[in-house]
Amino acid sequence: MCKTLTYSQNRKCLICEKAIFGRSDKIYCGINCKNHYHSEVRKTTKTISAETIKLIHKNWKILASIMTEKGNQVTTKKVTLQRLGFNFDVATSVHTKFGFYNLGIFNYTYYVTKNDTVIILQNKDESEITPFLFKRLLLQFPLE
Repeated sequence: MCKTLTYSQNRKCLICEKAIFGRSDKIYCGINCKNHYHSEVRKTTKTISAETIKLIHKNWKILASIMTEKGNQVTTKKVTLQRLGFNFDVATSVHTKFGFYNLGIFNYTYYVTKNDTVIILQNKDESEITPFLFKRLLLQFPLE
């Protein structure tokens, strides 16, 4: 016995809002709408990834410049880092120690104390990002 295509007035394509014929779980009217939807999802994901990499890179550059000027452990105010453009919302690692959240950007670890003082340490467990790896990241996610 052959099943016929059915039409339901309640079902419409997510992209063009045309009526959908066919299976009950179908959500696009055709392959063009399906491809358009997945293309937009890929663009959005790539954009978000690239912007996150930019923020991480900027944070790493700020921490690296502070650490090369002052030594292995630096204490500074949160406002100072914010003025330099540091974004406290992104990190590459999170650890808890002594009741503080230690956030990491590659080979640097920092934590914010209760009086908005930031203590920055160079993490000896993680090696510095190599120029080769950094170039590969830049090819995948350009900074411009």
